[in-house]
Amino acid sequence: MKSEEIRVKLRRMVDSSYPIIIGEKIFPDLARMLQESKLADRYALITDSAVAGLYGKELSSALRSRGLRVDLLEFPAGERNKNQRVWLSLARRMLKLGLGRDCAVIALGGGVAGDLAGLVAATYLRGVPLVQVPTSLLAMVDASIGGKVAVDLPAGKNLLGAFWQPKSVYVDLNCLRTLPQKHLSNGMAEAVKSGLIADAVLFRLIELKGEECLGRDLKTLRQVIRRSLKVKAGAVELDERETSGLRKILNYGHTFGHGLEALSGYRLLHGGAIALGMRAAGKISTELGYLSEADAARQDQILARLGFPARAPGFLRKILNRKSGLEEFFGYLSRDKKVKSGRVEMVLLEGIGRVKRVNGGWTVPVTEELLAAGLRELLR
Repeated sequence: MKSEEIRVKLRRMVDSSYPIIIGEKIFPDLARMLQESKLADRYALITDSAVAGLYGKELSSALRSRGLRVDLLEFPAGERNKNQRVWLSLARRMLKLGLGRDCAVIALGGGVAGDLAGLVAATYLRGVPLVQVPTSLLAMVDASIGGKVAVDLPAGKNLLGAFWQPKSVYVDLNCLRTLPQKHLSNGMAEAVKSGLIADAVLFRLIELKGEECLGRDLKTLRQVIRRSLKVKAGAVELDERETSGLRKILNYGHTFGHGLEALSGYRLLHGGAIALGMRAAGKISTELGYLSEADAARQDQILARLGFPARAPGFLRKILNRKSGLEEFFGYLSRDKKVKSGRVEMVLLEGIGRVKRVNGGWTVPVTEELLAAGLRELLR
């Protein structure tokens, strides 16, 4: 018998737009807007053990005051807990609580909570709505929007995940008042990255007022957060799933950074790892003649002023100075999501606020020699 074809037609136009609300002490407004939206019949509020005591009960109370049904689910804080085991345990707890497909997930916390709770939302009963409520600067400027949700695997960071856009994002600047200083600095690395790849005005703002940000001046932080969000939103709007490549510019500094994070066993905070990754990427950009020495120096100087060291921490240098450690690090690079045909490609700069394009692409193939030069920059 001859073979035949049956076509499943799935053409569709989907509007996944969503609002980002920025303000101070906005939990009551958040609860009101969720009540009015009728997004879900019941909510799973997922947060980590550090944020639960600070804001978990407060947000739960605000939601219940509006007649919303909410269950608070807590997991141990830390990047090491952004894994398959915790993801599965949260889904099982939701099943045990009887949450159905008419529920929604609220991710309350930093980037770890957003990524982890986001993946729960993307996969629970084949997907339920997600609301992001970032409480760290890192999550406010970057992780809470764009729809990338994931957990880490032993082989590397964010290797198991999905694209799952939130229905709304609520940025409460008041949460920054209780954020530990190291995590405030941590978030500034992603803000610097946003300026370097697409917004020279943002970069200059951080040059002029970076110390005010570290001093928790909420007016200045609001400016930095708003401009950083616009950079990311612009990339996501034009390339939601990294199909055209434009969204890859958001990964400046992340090729080296994610490798260093994983190699450190996540002792190295994300912002610190990305700052080191940007130094390495800046060095490679100058080696190739794309970026001027003066602009590379501006990048490195602002990172230093924000408290990011020029070299990898001692324990990490010891690992990298061993052959096995070096091989492990390059193993992480080889599994980076921007690798093509076995070759590492990186986002590089040609100026402050400008990414280098080669043959119409947003990443540049990088030789092993150049990767080694970038690494030496972090070890000297």
